[in-house]
Amino acid sequence: MRKIKLADHLTDEELAERMKISENKQQFRRWQAIYLIQTQGLSSAQVAEIVRVKSGTVLQWVYLYNNNGEEILTFKGSGGRRRCHMSHDEEISFLEELGKEACKGFVITAKTVRQRVEEKLGHDVSEDYAYDLLHRHLWKKKSPRPCHPKSDKSKQEEYKKNFPIWLKKRQKHSVRMINGRLKFSSKMREDSVV
Repeated sequence: MRKIKLADHLTDEELAERMKISENKQQFRRWQAIYLIQTQGLSSAQVAEIVRVKSGTVLQWVYLYNNNGEEILTFKGSGGRRRCHMSHDEEISFLEELGKEACKGFVITAKTVRQRVEEKLGHDVSEDYAYDLLHRHLWKKKSPRPCHPKSDKSKQEEYKKNFPIWLKKRQKHSVRMINGRLKFSSKMREDSVV
């Protein structure tokens, strides 16, 4: 097996200290691999067996350590939004501009958001991006309550005023069904007797 050469970024004591202050298991494995190669001169296959990773992974860590320095082995974690068109702050400022237009009375839809984003970025984005952008920043769908095109406000107000009177007249002549037979209310009997 050929010997792996490491760059002189850290001493043995500094590598041991980095292993001690590791925040998680992945971070510890990376520093342990570099430490074993530097102090004992082990091959990538031997280190991979000790650290429980593949030898290609060990070689990749060595390559990153040699070419980019010790900070490249700091474990940054996985997850997060890696493919984004705008940063979070850019999205906030973009939506603030749209919010100002909405305050003036313009209707903001996902279609208009998409068009504005495409104008700003200079390339096409999916329609889902517009919906995701609005959802990410807690924008909600707000629309006025629907009304009939032929509705008349004056007639509605008149109905509201006269409704209790109409209801009393209606209750006076009410008929109830009990066990499949018609039963008249007491007011109707009194009216029919007279």
